[in-house]
Amino acid sequence: MLIRFSLAFAAIVMMVLPASAQSRPAIAFTTANLNMRAGPGTNYPVMATVPRGGGVTIFGCTADFGWCDAAFTNVKGWVSGQYLSYGGEGIYYGRPIPSAGINLGVQRYYRDYPIYAEAPAPAYRGGPVYKGDPPYDPPPVEPGPVYAPEPLYEAPPVVVAPPQPIIIRPYWDSFPGYPQRYFEPRIY
Repeated sequence: MLIRFSLAFAAIVMMVLPASAQSRPAIAFTTANLNMRAGPGTNYPVMATVPRGGGVTIFGCTADFGWCDAAFTNVKGWVSGQYLSYGGEGIYYGRPIPSAGINLGVQRYYRDYPIYAEAPAPAYRGGPVYKGDPPYDPPPVEPGPVYAPEPLYEAPPVVVAPPQPIIIRPYWDSFPGYPQRYFEPRIY
């Protein structure tokens, strides 16, 4: 009876652990400039381009981790799994998602893949992100009042008190109420 109970308990724990691991998305970063597409394949339109080193949130992948359902900034779509490396903490940091995804508990889609519509307008579509600031033209400087080099007020003199003498007292003075005979003599 005890063996049956322990086997049943082990089976329940083994079923619950993968479900709890799949309940949260994984964090990854891209190893190359990566096209984010509307579906899992190159036949779907490109919605955005994720720059190399860009962080994405992975919600799930196809069964072989070839394509992953991910989000980058405000765009959600599909990216190729072979260009993703795990970016979370732990022993799988930096490992490719196809080899580490099963150990991370990334949800796998076997069918009914979500297909996304076109990305919102401000999506990043590649190219330089920062083009530099426009040339800075400082405003003209008008001459101001001329100040005298002497100070505006006289500072009071700084008075430094002489240091207090150091008084060395016997340590039993720190324990009022106890006679000196209760303390052992110290040798310095």
